[in-house]
Amino acid sequence: MMAGTRATMKAMRALVATCSVLAAMSSAAQASLILVQPNGNPAPTVAASFTDIGAQGFGNAPRLLTLQTNTVETGNVTPVDVVHGDAVPGANKSTTPTLATLQWNAGNQVGIGFNSDQSGQTGITLQSLTLTIFNGTTAVGSFSILPALVPLTFTAADLALQQGNGNAVFNFGLNAAEQAQFNAIRAMAGSNGFFAGLSSELGCPAGAPAGCLPSNDGPDSYLGFRQPAIPEPGTLLLLGTGLVGLGGALRRKRSSKAAA
Repeated sequence: MMAGTRATMKAMRALVATCSVLAAMSSAAQASLILVQPNGNPAPTVAASFTDIGAQGFGNAPRLLTLQTNTVETGNVTPVDVVHGDAVPGANKSTTPTLATLQWNAGNQVGIGFNSDQSGQTGITLQSLTLTIFNGTTAVGSFSILPALVPLTFTAADLALQQGNGNAVFNFGLNAAEQAQFNAIRAMAGSNGFFAGLSSELGCPAGAPAGCLPSNDGPDSYLGFRQPAIPEPGTLLLLGTGLVGLGGALRRKRSSKAAA
C-alpha cells in the first residue's frame, strides 16, 4: 500500500512539474521584446537604444540573421542554421547559436543588436522581430517586439549613429516580466543546448502605410549579445556609501596634517 502511495505521489509531482513547464512555455510565447532604454525611459526612442557593446561587436558576437533584398525583406532561421525566406546563409550571416554560446544564463542578459547598412544613407522600417527558443527543433517559447512599437522606423539620422565598426547596435532586450519567463525556460533540463532562432521583416510590404521606409539593398543584420552589466540598486547604494566614507577619511587626513 505504501509503495502504491509513493508511486502515486511521485506521479503527481511529475504532473505538477510538467504543468509548470507548459505554463512557462505558454506565457513565454506571449512575451515581448522591447527597445532597451537608459534609466527606464518611459517614452522609448530608437536613438536612446543605441548601445556600445565593445568587443562583443559583429566580429565576435554570433550573427543571428542577415537580410539583404530591396523594398521588403522577410526571413528566419531554425535549428540548426537552416535559413528561410530572404535570410542570407553562412556562419557569419544567419545562425542558431545555443544559449550557452550566447552566454544568456538569465533573462536580463538577453540582447539582440540591430545594424542596418542602407545604400544611399536612407532609413528603414522594421515590421516584425521575433526571438524563438528551441529545444532541438521544437519551439519552447518566443519573444516578439511589442505590437505598440511596430511598425518601427529607423530614420536616416538614427542609422547615422552607427560608426561602421560594429561595436554599437540598436538594442532589443526583455523587460522584467519577460526576463522571468525566459528564466523559466532557462531552468529546463538541458537548456544550455537550446537554440536561439530569429525572424524579422524589414521594409515595406504590400499595403504598408505612407511613411514606410523600404529596404535598400542592406545588408541588415541582427546579432546576439550579452547585455552590459548594470549594477543593482543595492550595489549602487553601497558604492555611494563607500565613496562618501572614503571622502570623509581623506578630509580627516588632510585636517590632521594641517593641524600638525
